Amino acid sequence: MPKILKECIIKPLSPEYLPIRINTEQTIVGRSPETLIQDELCSRKQVCLKANLTEGYVLVKSLGLNPSLLNGKELVRNIGYEAVHGDILELVPGMYKYVFDFVYETTASPEAKPSAPHTSRQRSDGRIGSSNDKSDASRTSNGKRSRGESPPFEAAQQKMEGTSKRSKVADGPVPVDSGAETSRKSTLVPTTEGRWESPDDKLLHIYTSAGVVASEKVAAYDMDGTLIKTKSGNVFPKSVDDWQIAFPEVPAKLKALHANGYKLVIFTNQAGIGKGKVNIADFRRKIEALVRKLGVPMQVFISTGSGKYRKPRTGMWEALCERQKQHAGVAIDPARCFYVGDAAGRPELKKPVKRKKDHSCADRLLAVNVGIRFLTPEQHFQNLPEQPWTKPEFDPREVCRLSANGPLLSPPGALLVGPGQEVIVMVGFPGSGKSHFVRQHLAPKGYDVVNRDTLGSWQKCVVQMELSLRQGKSVAVDNLSPDVESRKRYVLVASRAKIPVRCFLMDVSYKHARHNNEFREITDRSHSSIAEMVFNSFKSKFQEPTIAEGFAEIVKVKFVPNFASKSHEDLYKMFLLDK
Repeated sequence: MPKILKECIIKPLSPEYLPIRINTEQTIVGRSPETLIQDELCSRKQVCLKANLTEGYVLVKSLGLNPSLLNGKELVRNIGYEAVHGDILELVPGMYKYVFDFVYETTASPEAKPSAPHTSRQRSDGRIGSSNDKSDASRTSNGKRSRGESPPFEAAQQKMEGTSKRSKVADGPVPVDSGAETSRKSTLVPTTEGRWESPDDKLLHIYTSAGVVASEKVAAYDMDGTLIKTKSGNVFPKSVDDWQIAFPEVPAKLKALHANGYKLVIFTNQAGIGKGKVNIADFRRKIEALVRKLGVPMQVFISTGSGKYRKPRTGMWEALCERQKQHAGVAIDPARCFYVGDAAGRPELKKPVKRKKDHSCADRLLAVNVGIRFLTPEQHFQNLPEQPWTKPEFDPREVCRLSANGPLLSPPGALLVGPGQEVIVMVGFPGSGKSHFVRQHLAPKGYDVVNRDTLGSWQKCVVQMELSLRQGKSVAVDNLSPDVESRKRYVLVASRAKIPVRCFLMDVSYKHARHNNEFREITDRSHSSIAEMVFNSFKSKFQEPTIAEGFAEIVKVKFVPNFASKSHEDLYKMFLLDK
């Protein structure tokens, strides 16, 4: 008896979402109360579906700002693709997956012959549907499911976890043809064996396993808390063997992405190696064991210090892009990449499932810095909804925007240089720009600069200040001067000399100063590192300057960044702190 397609449904692979019936006119699927999807990565009009019951397929069009996938292949916006029974639709890459389930009914028409199964065909516009499978490959010609076959949900999982051979460009040395002339081969073989490299003074270690191939699509992951967790239950592993796979879905997910042409990459911060707390040889064995356990080719980037490679800084991502472009000639497309990590800035959660506060938001900020999509492990591996997160209190992009407008000094009308001889006491965090301001604006106007770092002690600063005042010069005291006591000594000298004294307070917060310091350390290796303890000490001692201390005026100074190059400006606008 012939079969007639009666109904087309897409069923979610995750139980918290709802099946959706596809109309013969059009069905819009996206972020809505009907789908229970609340993620803003998914547009309200993400895809348009239209069932063709006569020919046995569903027409799929991608409409959203982010791409949708059919059987792992990205759909071009507003182009029609044919989907058939058992195909997999991802509303956004790696998330909100549905399987197409076609419902048939049989008719008692002895003359009719069973119709041939529908397959994805080239459409009139020249586009080819994403599915290569037959429309009803899992059913017999009478419309009944054959013995031993999987129901649609299980068949979908098998399809996602399957492997396929693809022609990709290897992330390694470019082979050449033998003969008088050499040229790049159109298809290069994957790496044949695992290899370790340390390209930057051991601040960065890279492991490339056998089978890694270059791709414009990258699925990138944090390691601890994302791909693995400790067996002991401790926050930090007791040994290099204290680990296990973090989520049951991890291996199958990675295999499906690899089969769909993604290059799989790990970015991990491991400061314990740089501090000598973790043996690098032992850690390398751990990485090799992890890749074997996962069963997929991977490239692993390990940052061991506090410089440009440490997340959320982009050094590891840049190394990935540069090496692939250099060795394989394949540019990575950020629009087709994503990053998964547990350091997402989420607050403590008590219901429905208790979860501790994330230790930082370094993983999320890395994705922001490089311009790729970010997912938490729970979103990516378990299709759970996104949880709220706390944005950093300091945004360097906002600083650059605000610094371009408004006066340098406040209150309005404040003079940069006084009408006569005076003393200016600078106050501000290390890294707040005090010294740059003094060199740029006060020293050229004839102010003698008194600085403890140069002279060695505050007592010598006082002596030098008294000498300069006796010579009739104005003085700028370029020290931290966080509290009343540290400022009082300079106010007393000015008072005895009957010289007016003003306070210039750098309008720079704790996090802003920390950011400036990190930027200087990355861009200027000659710059001496300032320990976090110094920033915390200033923060704990700080007392807001007041007129009552003897100042004629309190002037706030706006921080205005000055960049040596466009690349430095781009770096400054990135999040360099992990919280």
